Amino acid sequence: MTHSTDWELPEYLQAVFAENSNLDAVFAALMPALCQAWRCDRCFLYLRNPQTGQGRITHCWGTSPEWADLSGSDWLEEGDIASKDPLMAIAFRTAEPVFVEDIETAGPEIVNLDYERDVFQHRALIHAPLYHEGLMYGILEPCVFQQPRVWTEGDRRITTEIQDRLVPLAAAYVRQQGT
Repeated sequence: MTHSTDWELPEYLQAVFAENSNLDAVFAALMPALCQAWRCDRCFLYLRNPQTGQGRITHCWGTSPEWADLSGSDWLEEGDIASKDPLMAIAFRTAEPVFVEDIETAGPEIVNLDYERDVFQHRALIHAPLYHEGLMYGILEPCVFQQPRVWTEGDRRITTEIQDRLVPLAAAYVRQQGT
């Protein structure tokens, strides 16, 4: 991923990284800050051990109690997850984020509509894989629930910068926690 030299992450997001000394604190503070930055309803961080294929949602924050807190949800990524969840199949192939403006109109090569409705219940999302040294350590997923969402160039810049900053932290967290 590349950075644009004429653009910087908003100060309140930079502060999350600067003001928190441990990884749990960084991730916990980052979820609401990212909801603010992306103007979204919920943001979660799914971290996984790339050697075992086991992962869980370690941090989640929503702007309202009506949006399910998925913290602690875990998956053993068995062979069929990619066939059930096209977004995961994409994430296993590339670190490039996927910006879904509306699950209702995205093609089946991007989303399994029934799966997205049943499990996540969102309408629009960013699916941002976190790769370190060629291995996927997690996914950052902000979403909007009740209406489609056009993701702006600013949203895309934030995504790229946050992915870059989260990658080494996600890998370190997985090594520390055995997630």
